Amino acid sequence: MSEKSCALTGHRFLPKDFDENRLSEELKMLIGTGYTYFYCGMAEGFDLCALKVLVALKDTYPIKVEACVPYKGQENYFSAEMKKLYRELILKCDETTVFFDHYTEGSFLIRNRYMVDKADCVYSYCTRNTGGTAYTVRYAESKGKTVVRALL
Repeated sequence: MSEKSCALTGHRFLPKDFDENRLSEELKMLIGTGYTYFYCGMAEGFDLCALKVLVALKDTYPIKVEACVPYKGQENYFSAEMKKLYRELILKCDETTVFFDHYTEGSFLIRNRYMVDKADCVYSYCTRNTGGTAYTVRYAESKGKTVVRALL
């Protein structure tokens, strides 16, 4: 069976009742259907939460994760807690792709399109029709990619 890949996309702000255990179960289901390579955009919120779960799952499953960083220093604008988590998790990724040396208009768009273009499916936590996550889901659909919507 050839390696199947999945891009992760979701909102930066998660509700207080966001269920990380349910997220883990859904990612295990994806792994169980053959997805073994994951692209993570490294943003606060959903991206880092999903990455934290995937890093833990690497102890049990033969999966790989690529950190897709829109620009160097992306984490400098994060909260102290998220900055610490980002710096811990990026070291546990199997590959890191950095698109620009500094913030550039369109850097997030380029990062998102890269992930979608490379992936077989997109796993999304998208609760509204506006913003970068909604755009990324629409882009994936326009490219004929499978979009799996999180049931969190």
